[in-house]
This record gives sequence, structure tokens and C-alpha cells, in this order.
Amino acid sequence: MSGQPRAGSGDAGRLRVALGAAACGPGDEPEQSAGWAFALAAAQEHDVWVFTRPRLAESMESALRADTELAQHVTLIYHDLPAWVQRIRTLPLGIYVYYGFWQWTLRRVVRRTHDEVGFDVLHHVTFANDWLPTALTAVPDVPLVWGPVGGATAVPVRRLRRWLGARGAVVETVRGALTGLPRRLWGDRIAARASLVVAQNPGVAERFGDSRRVEVEPNAALEPLAVVDRPHVRRSDDGHLAVFVGRLLAWKGGRLALATLAHPRAAGWRLEVFGEGYERPALEALARELGIDDRVTFHGHRPRTEVLDAFVRADALLFPSMHDQAGWVAGEASSLGCPVVCLPLGGPATLAERNAYVAPLEGDIVANLAEQLGAAAEHGGTPHDRWSRERLPAVVGRWYREVAR
Repeated sequence: MSGQPRAGSGDAGRLRVALGAAACGPGDEPEQSAGWAFALAAAQEHDVWVFTRPRLAESMESALRADTELAQHVTLIYHDLPAWVQRIRTLPLGIYVYYGFWQWTLRRVVRRTHDEVGFDVLHHVTFANDWLPTALTAVPDVPLVWGPVGGATAVPVRRLRRWLGARGAVVETVRGALTGLPRRLWGDRIAARASLVVAQNPGVAERFGDSRRVEVEPNAALEPLAVVDRPHVRRSDDGHLAVFVGRLLAWKGGRLALATLAHPRAAGWRLEVFGEGYERPALEALARELGIDDRVTFHGHRPRTEVLDAFVRADALLFPSMHDQAGWVAGEASSLGCPVVCLPLGGPATLAERNAYVAPLEGDIVANLAEQLGAAAEHGGTPHDRWSRERLPAVVGRWYREVAR
């Protein structure tokens, strides 16, 4: 675990897996949590060398010390750049420039380790961006699993500019331009090299549809949530309750959520907003302008336990996000049986699964969302464990067996 490669157990049937996870470690942050969950899942049946940064070394090593059997099958190989290069991360978009350098310099480490170990499978997990490079391509002639990755979902800016605002529309237009070229430069090449492309959502699967094999499986790795008894229809003197959870950024759809609440079909609804971001002042002003400020409560950033409790209390998660590639919050809400009202963009509908109430983009989008709110209140949702991290050993085990044939 010190970063020096060591031999795997050599047990019959255990493949030797190189797992790339720049973000990796126990915690609540989705990207690092996904990296760690996939690493542990892979190690259930195989020997895994995790190429990662040392930022969370202590927490990872502590977790492995608590499970000595699993620790026999996990080798942590740390790689980082000099301190002066790390300062790049503080610049606008600097994290992506830094990440590119990190992956490029990691290539030699991966090749050297492969010469010593002889990997059977390569698996890139994080960053989960389909427009960024991976050092694992430095090893030729070894099956590569790429993903889950996302990012290719396009935001119809012209259609949604009214609810993006000027700043949001500019940001989304620039984002599309800045990620398009590297997606063609790196993403398409990696997809062509991969034995399996794992897409976060159907839109990404369609973008890389010409690849050898594509499968949709979000990187959600949720802790098992207690199944709750939810009434089929929840009515009270205060009407229905919707919650909005996420950073208050333009593309998260906060303005759309407020416009939906102001629609006549949603007259009996209240909205609780959990999250912070630069949009909060504008959203508070919009609530007053729409005359719904008495039905909207801004809670700011709250502990996860409070958010989960809100899902249990709510009649729906109103989540009109415009390009969440996965959107774990939709998976958490749905797992607790809370209906998810969303747009047909990115991953929320996939993660909401059986509890998805998807508003079409055609026609009056606000009216469509309000209609889906009503349907959610009428039909409710069903708790499930589709996105539990406990599913992952079987999932990644199948991937590895199929690509290593």
C-alpha cells in the first residue's frame, strides 16, 4: 500500500487488474466514492492495482487495514506532480489541465508496473469524463474497460436559454465548445481502443455507439438505504411537498423548478431547496417576482442525513437538471421511493429508474414539468436498491470476464 507494486495472490481465476482512479477514497463526494467503490468491488474476485493520487492515502489505507482479507488483493500506487504544478488547479479550468499532465506522466508508471505484473485487464474509472485522457492506454494489447464515463450529453441551449440566464447560456455554450475538441481527440480514440465502453447514460452511449461494445451503467455507488413505508398518495392541509437538491448553478435547473412551482397546476405545492451556489440570490429574487416566496424555503447546504429525510417526507424530487451525467441525488431519492421529476437530459432519468417522471422538451416545458409533478403525487414511487454499491462486484466481475476471454 505504500505505492510500491507487489504481486497478487496468484489464486486461480483471479485476474490482475490495473484500475485508474485519480479521485478515489472513502467519503461522500461522488467521484472519489465511485473510484473507491469500484476498486473494492473489483478486488472481491480479482487482484487490483489502483493508480491514484495520495490525497486520501490515509483513509484508504485505514479502510484496508480494517479488512485484511480484502487488503491482500489491493495495491495502492500513488502518483502526483510537484507542488508547483499542483498550483495550476487553482486557475480557471486548471483542474483539467493538471489532470491531463497527471495522466500523461502516469503513463510511464503504468507501463513499468505492467512489465512487473502483467495485467489481464485495464479499467479506467475516474475522472468519469469522456473527453479526458487516461494513462491506461499506454499498455497495448490488454483489454480496456473505459468507464462509467459521461459528458457527451448536449444541452439544447437555445431551447433552455430562458431558464439558464445570460451567464448560464454563455457557460454552457463555452463548455460545449471546449469539451468537443478533446472528446474527438481523446475520447473517440479511447473508445476505439476499449473492449468495453461503459456509459453513464443513454446519451453518452449513443455518442460512442460505433465502439466495439457499449453498455449503460451509471457509476452510482450508494450505501444501502433503509426501505421506508411511503403512503401511495400523500396529502395534507399544506398540499404537496417537492424538494430540489443540488448546487445552485444555472444548469442545475433552479429557475425551471421555481417556474414550475408558479404554474397553476402546481398551485398546491411547496418547494424546499437544499444547496448553495452563485444562483441563490437570483433564485430568491425570482421566487419573490413569481409570488411564490411564501411556498419556497431555501435551506442552503445541509448534512446528507437531512437531505435523505427530506426525500422521505417529500412527494417528489423536482430536479430539472440540464446536463448531470449521472446525478446521484436522483438515485438516492428514487431508492427511497421518492418520485423524481426531471428532463430527458443526461443521467437523472436513468438513475430515477422506475420512479422517473420525465417531462418532454417539446411544447411548454414548464407545463410539462407541472404535469409530471401531478403524476408523481398521484402514482408515487417504489423503494429499490438498484444503485447500491453491493451490486458492483457482480457487475465489474462480469465486465472483466467478458473482455478477458
